[in-house]
Amino acid sequence: MNSDNLFEIAFNSASEGLLVVDKSGEIVLVNERMSYLFGYEKSEMLNQRIEMFVPRKSREKHVALRDGFIHDPHSRPMGLGAAGLKGQRKDGSVFPVEVSLNHFTQNGERYVLGLITDISEREKIESELRAAQNKLFKLNEELEMLVIQRTAELEKSQQLYEMIAKNFPDGVINVLDDKLNYIFAEGKELARFGIGSQDLIGNNYLERIQDPYRSEIGHHLNLALSGENQTCIITFNKNLYELNIVGIEGVNGLIDRLLIVENNVTKQKELELEQARALEREKELGQMKSRFVSMASHEFRTPLSAILSSASLIEKYEEKDQQPNRQKHTSRIKSSVSNLTGILNDFLSFDKLSSNLVECEISEVNVCNVLNYAIEEVSSLKKKSQEIVIEIDESKCIFNTDEKILKNILLNLLSNGLKYSKEDGEVEVNLEISEGILSIKVSDSGIGIPKSDQVRLFERFFRAENVSNIQGTGLGLNIVKKYTEILGGSISFTSVENEGTTFEVKIPEGEISI
Repeated sequence: MNSDNLFEIAFNSASEGLLVVDKSGEIVLVNERMSYLFGYEKSEMLNQRIEMFVPRKSREKHVALRDGFIHDPHSRPMGLGAAGLKGQRKDGSVFPVEVSLNHFTQNGERYVLGLITDISEREKIESELRAAQNKLFKLNEELEMLVIQRTAELEKSQQLYEMIAKNFPDGVINVLDDKLNYIFAEGKELARFGIGSQDLIGNNYLERIQDPYRSEIGHHLNLALSGENQTCIITFNKNLYELNIVGIEGVNGLIDRLLIVENNVTKQKELELEQARALEREKELGQMKSRFVSMASHEFRTPLSAILSSASLIEKYEEKDQQPNRQKHTSRIKSSVSNLTGILNDFLSFDKLSSNLVECEISEVNVCNVLNYAIEEVSSLKKKSQEIVIEIDESKCIFNTDEKILKNILLNLLSNGLKYSKEDGEVEVNLEISEGILSIKVSDSGIGIPKSDQVRLFERFFRAENVSNIQGTGLGLNIVKKYTEILGGSISFTSVENEGTTFEVKIPEGEISI
């Protein structure tokens, strides 16, 4: 294969539109991609003015811009991140483009190399996250087809093709012999990393590949030599590169060379990853809303029904000797209201924590008083003969922490202890301050937590399999854990099914801001 054919393949394998114009703005060379982008046959574009690709209303202005560039040439991108730069197809339709210009001199004549990118899909991708992944996949397929595609009849010299390859953006065009040694290598990515193309000629391609990709790429190269086109992705200098590998047949019809187009796809992959994360967050949010609505409907129905029936029954007890019955239903109403309050508190706390709206305000707190207030609030939840037993050194009650957060932690742990304990059971509370650490232990002798459920105990909305007949939101322990972490502390537990559970929270002393 002569050098002209080699550079011809590299030129027509580019995934973007490439064209060369002379100093008068006349088109002297185009690749197949230009036909794809603008709908013209190659013969219709050659020897025509570059303005044939510019929308009619902008052509006169473009002539002046083109003349200015020819007289003062310098490499520059056009349209990057800006709105308004358009191309016009043969059928008159207009589409957004990005253009990169580079100039060079050949045999004393000045030429301009233009790289034209259709950015229609890029503009859509910002608003169509789901469609973006399919479009990116399609672009990769098109790139592979362009690498495989072989066309003929490029009428320029070897130097012109070298200039085209050297300006290949965001990648490198490589040609290897059947021993995987470099025959040709050009592209802007080489200059980016300070590598000269001549430094690679004659060297083995795999020497440039870092571990752990070397053996994998070697396998792909051998498959390509056997006639199987290959595509793979590697990491090099913290960038992701997609490699499209195609075998090149010699005069004997056997593959004796490889064409490798390396394309920097770091930004594309980052976008795909962000899209996947956004979709996963959206899916998780939808599931959470569904579970929230279902749970709220169920949890509010039970106490509201109890309140309604007790209120109706109280109306019937008009005699003085029926006071015990009235008190029974009054207590039932109070307990149901307390349950509703607990549910609402859980939902409010969960919403604030999920929205990162909880701010920690450290102050000097009497933890003994906070514990007494919490016990008083949950007293309506006590079943018959239930007791809360306190063990605390009242000479050591002052501690620097957030009083509201501490109270919420205690309320959740105490209400859980009462809820899951027997009617005549005890809930033991131990508060201890030692060496700048507040330790809180809440123990019950209730139903315990099945071992199989313990690993998921702090997940939001999770409820153990043995509490299905006991009212609850499945948020309490998740809230306690998040509150504890906000204070810089930790929570742990031990539990044996049908024997009871002990939760221990450890909170370090905070610093009061001045």
